[in-house]
Amino acid sequence: MVERRVEIRVPLEPTRRDWARLLSELAGQLDDGRVYDRDLPALGRALEPVLRSYRRRARWSGAPSLP
Repeated sequence: MVERRVEIRVPLEPTRRDWARLLSELAGQLDDGRVYDRDLPALGRALEPVLRSYRRRARWSGAPSLP
């Protein structure tokens, strides 16, 4: 009998320290055209609640506000 082991890489959930780098990477990919135009509407819909949450948290914490 032969036993095989298959490693499956599961991406880790980003931690609070990862978000600035990941968002910067996303901005770079958008600027470089590495995100398809067809994906922009879904990305925009995904970013809207993030911006709402940031603005809400910024009001409570005194963090810089965004336009």
